[in-house]
Amino acid sequence: MARTAAFERDEVLTEAMQLFWSRGYNRTSMRDLTQATRLNPGSLYAAFRNKQGLFLESVDLYTRALRRETDTALGGEGHAAARFRRFFDKILDGLAHDPENKGCLLINTLIEAPADEPELRRRAGEALKYVEGRFAEVLGEGQSDGSIRAVTSPERQARLLMTGIFGLRVYARMPEGREHAVEIADTLLETVIRTD
Repeated sequence: MARTAAFERDEVLTEAMQLFWSRGYNRTSMRDLTQATRLNPGSLYAAFRNKQGLFLESVDLYTRALRRETDTALGGEGHAAARFRRFFDKILDGLAHDPENKGCLLINTLIEAPADEPELRRRAGEALKYVEGRFAEVLGEGQSDGSIRAVTSPERQARLLMTGIFGLRVYARMPEGREHAVEIADTLLETVIRTD
């Protein structure tokens, strides 16, 4: 049975987000979205205008969750190195519990967004810039508390870690790629964490 116009927006966005995340933006049709959300096409268009509108709101929902998880992992007690370990453990746990190997919705969007839809890449990039900014903050704290190597600026270290995470997410999609995820994460952390 199709839903009425009075629907729970976040519930619909969660269903749409899961579909986009699993299939990708390009491979997800409006018909797929009406089936997944159980909304008729008129309600979907009235609420979100088009596929891009629904996708952008789905990205915003994903981004809010990512910000909460990032702030939780990088915040709290412990020196900066321990908080980064907590953040990477969260990524590794996500990889281990992702049977579809969906990866990160934002990274997937940067890779697959059509050239004629730059707003998709812009929105995904802004969300990832938030994570990079938090990395730089905590790396700066770590350079001050002595747990992070002070060989270059926190901003450069943050970009290096972000690049490593992008690579890790893509590498994990290769056959047997996830088997090396812990090793890759450890190597990335070794580039910034002091061990002496």
